Amino acid sequence: MPIKQHVYQNKKQLLIFVGMSIIFIEILLFAIAFSTSNNQPIIQIVDKNNALVSESEARTFSVFKVYLFEKKYGSLDNYRVKIEKKDITFPFRTWLCSSICVPVLIVFLIAFVIKLRKKIK
Repeated sequence: MPIKQHVYQNKKQLLIFVGMSIIFIEILLFAIAFSTSNNQPIIQIVDKNNALVSESEARTFSVFKVYLFEKKYGSLDNYRVKIEKKDITFPFRTWLCSSICVPVLIVFLIAFVIKLRKKIK
């Protein structure tokens, strides 16, 4: 039996585990990137001249935010509140870089730990 084939036969379960782990990490990274791309509601407060006074990335304006706004700009009754949708596209470059770098980093860390353990013994 060739040496390479003998090594792979003993490590077959480990190779399957590492391969499945990398696939799981890739799917997780894709899900995280996909969840950040959507239509995000933005609350905009404009004055009588349609000049933007304040902007908040939320669906609702909390009581605390109303308090801070009124403390800084005056009564909210003098302004118009409108909700806009901000389209956030899929972060392809971020996903591509992380899908390549994260598994490579894990492999390097495992190789470093193995080499360190061999040096210690």
